[in-house]
Amino acid sequence: MDIRSKIREWLLEDFGGAPLQYDAEEDPLCVAELRTKSDAILAGSPFFLLILEETQNLLALGKSSPPEVNWLKDEETRVSKGELLAHVSGHTQTILKAERTALNLLSHISEIATHTANTLARFGDFPATFKGIIDTRKNRPGLRYFEKYAVRAGGGQNHRLGFFDGEMIKDNDIVAAGSITAAIDRQFGNRYMTETQIEVQNLAQLEEVIEDGRVHMILLDNMDIETLQKAVARTREVGIASKTQKPYELEASGIGDGDIRSIAETGVDYISTSSLVRSALPLDFHMKITKVDL
Repeated sequence: MDIRSKIREWLLEDFGGAPLQYDAEEDPLCVAELRTKSDAILAGSPFFLLILEETQNLLALGKSSPPEVNWLKDEETRVSKGELLAHVSGHTQTILKAERTALNLLSHISEIATHTANTLARFGDFPATFKGIIDTRKNRPGLRYFEKYAVRAGGGQNHRLGFFDGEMIKDNDIVAAGSITAAIDRQFGNRYMTETQIEVQNLAQLEEVIEDGRVHMILLDNMDIETLQKAVARTREVGIASKTQKPYELEASGIGDGDIRSIAETGVDYISTSSLVRSALPLDFHMKITKVDL
């Protein structure tokens, strides 16, 4: 992904097709303080300077001094309301014009990271066999890369980024193909070094996947605790996919507001939930100019 190109796209939402430019040699330098207005996990700091730089590339005319960000807090650490996070310096117009885009992205990524970390902390220790909580592709268009980064910053894990890095046979794929076997025929093994996962919604569908013997990654969708326990027991009894000889990996999904710890204790390997991204509460940051070299 071209991150700078994405940032320029965001900036042009403010600037329009022909943004007003400024003479950098006549624009004073300034220093600003970046503070948090909320308790949070700080996440998104690597993108902050990029936004300042791309703002200056779009606007500054003539010789200019590059913007700088001196971070006082590390990425992925907890920060408290009112805490000073960074000193930001550069041309006044660069900072003024970059401010809203930079703060919006920092807030959004920190919101998701904070919610992910709090979700993991709320349920305490998980079984030793449990491999992690992962996100989904239920992202805001254009922000998937950044939202998935945020989940990792909060201690979660990522599911596939898109169609390009993982095959998923979902319920509609099965309906479109006519059966589970036909759906696997269409998608399994079509791409080198790309794994295939299949979604099942009941124990009968699970048996079909086991009997087929090709797909070892199974998503157990919208199952209650009792059904999950039966699905895990049956799959562990079989152990490996008969045709690929790969151990089964089980993911529980469609959990809603369920008890993540109880679901993990059924023996699944992973739990996926869109709530890591979609249920994050708003957080806020602000940047105030403290010094101008006139």
